[in-house]
Amino acid sequence: MRIRVGLWSLLIVGAACGGSSAPTGSSSNPPPSTPVQSISMTEFAFSPPSPSIKAGTTVRWVNNGTTVHTATSDNAGVWNSQDVAPAHPDNSCPYPPCSGTTPPGTFSFTFTQPGTYPYHCAYHGALYNMTGTITVTP
Repeated sequence: MRIRVGLWSLLIVGAACGGSSAPTGSSSNPPPSTPVQSISMTEFAFSPPSPSIKAGTTVRWVNNGTTVHTATSDNAGVWNSQDVAPAHPDNSCPYPPCSGTTPPGTFSFTFTQPGTYPYHCAYHGALYNMTGTITVTP
């Protein structure tokens, strides 16, 4: 009985250690991750307001200000962030409205088609010229 257990143990250990010639890690290229372009929403400005990106890039707007902003396409129906609350909950809110997205502070949109996409903040676009343009290249 002990001999059988010993032989089975050797077979199991041998199989576990056995013969793959594949190197540790991966030599193949992992799928590329989606590139991200960040745009800061501050006190009544986008920064940078008008980046050029490649198709497939995700733009991530981050509200670093003290009030709600939006990132809204000038062309209806392309994208609309709705209200993006300030990213830092400890910020005071001198300029209401001050509530918005969950999680607070961000909105992302992936641009898949080349083109020029003007956008604005629905609250501050006209009043403070809080506008920008995303240029998407192939």
